[in-house]
Amino acid sequence: MAHFLEAPERPTLVTPQTAWEWKGRFPELSHFLSAYFHQDFETEYVSHREAVDDYLDGVSETDLRSVITEIQDFLAMNSDDNSLREASRTLGLRISPPKGVSLRRWLNDVREIIAHRK
Repeated sequence: MAHFLEAPERPTLVTPQTAWEWKGRFPELSHFLSAYFHQDFETEYVSHREAVDDYLDGVSETDLRSVITEIQDFLAMNSDDNSLREASRTLGLRISPPKGVSLRRWLNDVREIIAHRK
């Protein structure tokens, strides 16, 4: 029992089948994407980085750790670009990544920004 509490096993990456399952499996990533990268993004932020900074200014350390892990698992679960795009939309992403940056690269970059911020 002590081993589990010190280093719990990460759950197996089983692909969710419904929007509810996706949001339940990735709650902090869903919050991040839907609250900061929604259809009204351009009326609230001048850049993707400004939205990421806004998220970082208002989130707890626990949520930071969660979103880092969730992004990593999300990318591993969605190995092809089509499934990644569809799953990101299911979690609430309504805009494209910055010009010239793939969705996978952008999510990896966001994960790195968050990891170095905490």
